[in-house]
Amino acid sequence: MKRTLSDRLLRSLLASTTRAFEIWDQIDRGFGVRGQRGVVSFFAMRRQRGAGRSQPIRITIGRFPAVGLVQARQRARDLLRELYDGANPREREAERRRALAAEQANLFAAVAGDFITRSVVRARTARNIERIVRKELVARWGNKPITAVTGRDIRQLLDEIIDDGRPAAAEQVFTYTRRLFRWALGRDYGLTSDPTVNIAVRDIVGIRRPRQRILTDAELKLIWQATDGPVVETYPEGPYVRLLLLLGQRRTELAEARWSEVDFPRAAWVIGAARMKGGDTHAVPLPAPALEILRTLPRLDGSDIVFATSRGVRPINDFAAIKARLDRRITALNGRTPLEPWTFHDCRRTFRTGLSTLGIAPHVAELCIAHRQKGLLRTYDLHRFSSEKAQAFARWAAHLLSIVEPPPANVVPLRSEKLK
Repeated sequence: MKRTLSDRLLRSLLASTTRAFEIWDQIDRGFGVRGQRGVVSFFAMRRQRGAGRSQPIRITIGRFPAVGLVQARQRARDLLRELYDGANPREREAERRRALAAEQANLFAAVAGDFITRSVVRARTARNIERIVRKELVARWGNKPITAVTGRDIRQLLDEIIDDGRPAAAEQVFTYTRRLFRWALGRDYGLTSDPTVNIAVRDIVGIRRPRQRILTDAELKLIWQATDGPVVETYPEGPYVRLLLLLGQRRTELAEARWSEVDFPRAAWVIGAARMKGGDTHAVPLPAPALEILRTLPRLDGSDIVFATSRGVRPINDFAAIKARLDRRITALNGRTPLEPWTFHDCRRTFRTGLSTLGIAPHVAELCIAHRQKGLLRTYDLHRFSSEKAQAFARWAAHLLSIVEPPPANVVPLRSEKLK
């Protein structure tokens, strides 16, 4: 059927309840509408020039009234002209879609997602790396093709982080940026060069001096007091910080502790190799104060996590927020005077320094914080020094408690004397 298409005719077709219909336009050959029961769609149709006796190609333009008659007529003329010129609009559209899909796959956000899924997921600090990549990199470059991120972009990012007073964070961000680009290089993302290759992080961040901050006795006491209170009120942050002071382990290794790793009868916490920075299993002897803290902690049904978030589905990981709340309590206890800047890692350094102060042999002290023995000793001395480590942890715990919970002045500790 041929008719001159008009808005009036199209509206009447929308209201029609008849069976399927197809109407060709009398003005533009190859243009028409088809539909059934209130659905009307525009189409263009003709043979592709130069394609021999092939079947005509029908291309749907869109539904009326979402697509107006004037718009549909112009679109049909363009499509019919392409077919007349020997082009195939379907193939062109398919190519456009493939190009768009490739472009979307090469967006930085997509590549970063693949990097996290395929490379980062197996890392010990996977959650921390993912957080940094998404917060610092994807938030900035997510909608750009990875090939469009330049060395200048990376330097500008690092400069802004440094200007914000976070040089250590800038170095960490650069580490993961370089790791991401090196992982992506050679894969199907269109990347042919590494934009981090000519960037020396030392030139941007400067030479970082090893941190030497250790906590004084007065500071240890304030931190301990700031974590005081019933477990139902201080969990998980209070017990977590106290165990940081008592055990001297890395903050993430303690935060991700599992009940299945704690052996109460043997007074030991055994961290599997997969969770350790050095890749070796690490046994931490638990002195009496640490055991007492662990025994008071709640166990959430179905959860193996020792220090769980409020929902109980994952370990605590927002260390900045935890420390900010702790610092506010410390400042209040200290007459509104905050401590000199300190970090959770300073607890570990204070623990290690304290072991030396107490006369613990250096090789034992190093094993207490999961540092490997040096040189040939790593190969030939496989003794675990378990009893020596247990004594070291017990002596540090006693020393720490003498600082943070000293006995009353009228109590004199007993001291054994040799027989004459």
